[in-house]
Amino acid sequence: MNKLLLLSLIALNLFGTIVSSCDCCSECTSTSTEEETVEQLSGDCPSITYVSSGLSGTGYATRYWDCCKPSCSWTENAGSGNEARECDVNQNIITRHSTQSICTGGSSSTCLSQIPFTIDGCDDVGFAFAAVPAGTNDACGKCYLLTFTGEGKYETKKNHQAIKGKKLIVMATNIGYDVSGGQFDIMIPGGGVGYYNGCANILGTNLGQQYGGLLSDCENSVGYSGSDDAIYTGRKECLISKCNSVFSTKATAKAGCLFLANFMEAAGNPVVTYQQIQCPDVLKNKY
Repeated sequence: MNKLLLLSLIALNLFGTIVSSCDCCSECTSTSTEEETVEQLSGDCPSITYVSSGLSGTGYATRYWDCCKPSCSWTENAGSGNEARECDVNQNIITRHSTQSICTGGSSSTCLSQIPFTIDGCDDVGFAFAAVPAGTNDACGKCYLLTFTGEGKYETKKNHQAIKGKKLIVMATNIGYDVSGGQFDIMIPGGGVGYYNGCANILGTNLGQQYGGLLSDCENSVGYSGSDDAIYTGRKECLISKCNSVFSTKATAKAGCLFLANFMEAAGNPVVTYQQIQCPDVLKNKY
């Protein structure tokens, strides 16, 4: 899915600054000023600065990894100096941003360094890159704090309930025609190759369903009815097995795939609330 369309969303004006002192991902105390909102997380969680008049709302998270050159790697999409990282099939960084995408016959592809990840001491916050709705202009390089509600867009299982309250900070590297308002398409190896598939020479061909990838295979295999505990365990175990098998010789891709199984509890299309934030260094350093 080579994403080229900026999406319009409703912006929420934030009228004060909240400086918070928190046990990471738990309760906070706040004081106010007039310009910005800051949530100070303890431990190794980064502090969060909300963007005044930034985008916010309720949406949902999908998943993909098509291996194509990110649309934000093109200077004309991102602006000079704001281009997203791009790599060749051997994962060498490409610095010539006019290089054509592997999905259109070129040599530029997604960098595996942009898999989702967590950091030690901040277990309930994940970090990822995504195709995200970001208003009508300047989508590339914007960041959003997603909070999982414990529900799913199409179904709600124990997998969704298990991530209630967890947070995922995403940075936009792609924008696309097939990303609807409020949707965040998270970059996860094995998450589905979408419309374009440049992965054959990078990750192989056994990557699950075109849309939904390995987890969709597991959902169909385990089924949608019956004991919620059995569905929860079955989907997780199935996805872990597929990640370990499909990416047995590709450790980085495997780690990204297992993020969906472990941090996200194999929850498909979870509902989120989201707010635009300033990008933390842990993502900017990989962008």
